Amino acid sequence: MSWREKAARILAPRLRTEDEIRSQMAAEQGPAWERERAKADIPISVGYDPNNEGYRRLSGQAISQRDLTPMVQARMQEIAYYMYDTSGFLRRAAHMDRSFLFSEPIEIESDSEAVLEILQRFWNDPENQMDLNFPEWCMWCGILGEQLWPVEVNSANGHVRLLYRDPSEIKDVWVNPLNVLQRMQVETMGAVGRPGPKYAVIRPDWNIRSKTYGRLVGDCFFMTLNHPPNAARGRSDYLTLFDWFDGLERYAFNYLERAEFMLNFVWDVMLKGMNEEQIRTWLRDNPAPEPGSVRAHNENVEWSAVSPELKAPDFKSGYDLGKSFIMGSLGRPDSWFGEGGKAYQTEADIFGQVPIKDLDQRQLFYKHKLIYVLQFQVDQAVIAGRLSPAEAEKGFRVQMPEISKRDLTKLVNGIPQLSTALSLASQEGWMSRETTAMMWAYVSSYLGYAIDAKAEIEKTKDEAKDRDMEDYLARERAAAARQKIVD
Repeated sequence: MSWREKAARILAPRLRTEDEIRSQMAAEQGPAWERERAKADIPISVGYDPNNEGYRRLSGQAISQRDLTPMVQARMQEIAYYMYDTSGFLRRAAHMDRSFLFSEPIEIESDSEAVLEILQRFWNDPENQMDLNFPEWCMWCGILGEQLWPVEVNSANGHVRLLYRDPSEIKDVWVNPLNVLQRMQVETMGAVGRPGPKYAVIRPDWNIRSKTYGRLVGDCFFMTLNHPPNAARGRSDYLTLFDWFDGLERYAFNYLERAEFMLNFVWDVMLKGMNEEQIRTWLRDNPAPEPGSVRAHNENVEWSAVSPELKAPDFKSGYDLGKSFIMGSLGRPDSWFGEGGKAYQTEADIFGQVPIKDLDQRQLFYKHKLIYVLQFQVDQAVIAGRLSPAEAEKGFRVQMPEISKRDLTKLVNGIPQLSTALSLASQEGWMSRETTAMMWAYVSSYLGYAIDAKAEIEKTKDEAKDRDMEDYLARERAAAARQKIVD
């Protein structure tokens, strides 16, 4: 054994030489228990698998085995594009979610005029057009399961422009070996089989020696949906429903084709006492009557119109079953897609909160991603020297559109009863004034106004003192006036 091998043994006691590994492979020819022990002893880096019992991705080494295979991932996205173009059901479902999530413009607020100016410039950039592009890209994130937005940064002023890459062009996503939640790099496909560009995923720079320490840096934004935590690629919202969309729409289309027969009929003519030759002669001399024409016959001829019976009620029950399954899988009530009437409206009012909560969660996800994008713009402005770190620390706020409009009629009708109950509780000593004010502020928040209960209590105390002082001064003035009259 050479000195190098001895040193390697000290540094890595479990290190195996080539001869030792070969002897372990040879042990696989022995009894079953020796084969299993030999397999367990062979280092995984050797990649020894003579019986193809293991799994190796064709695209290379995989850190996460919870992703779809590359071929399945590509097929899923191609089907998603195809279904968006051909399925009215899927398109309506996607547009419906977009309409709920982004029914009104997104508002950006900041205590710093400089920060707000930079963000407004980014937002209204002719190429970014965030009011239009962000809702559209979020909709496609749900359809495809992931989005890739490369960035261009102006080194002079830190202005950021978002680009768009088709997720189907992604070749692989590399993650941190120590933390699969951290995506490090996105590798894309090039033209004609050539390697494509690789984008570093935007994340904070934790290198204490770097000038950009603590700031967001990188080449692209990459966001994913509907996947296990230890999977790097996203999956479509409709992955489990593609076949249902296609089957239900073909089912309805086939019924429409059959329904054409309902508008057609055939004349069934009974000719009594005629043989085959006489029937042929009669048919030649008596063609089918035109609409509005007159026909005459004796008791030996009977005419009857025959049309097919399609059993429409059976079709409707089958269609409703398929539609209910799809809408239930989407977490939406049937009344949101092609239903009407008082009964359906009542059902939507009662159960509408369930889909609203789902939409709230999805909107929260998109809001977090948008804040990340805007923070990148702020950080790039700081790096370029256009914005001071002190101004950047003031931050910003993002206000997303309200998904569910509040029923103010019911709320306003209940306020008088609530105020009476709170006043009685305060007077009887059942509840402190601060608690009653907090309850009142909580209910008032549903009107869209945020009220600080403690601040309101202090204001009412100050106002009460002012009123008492005004009453005292008024009484003094009245007393002085009366005394003057007496004198």
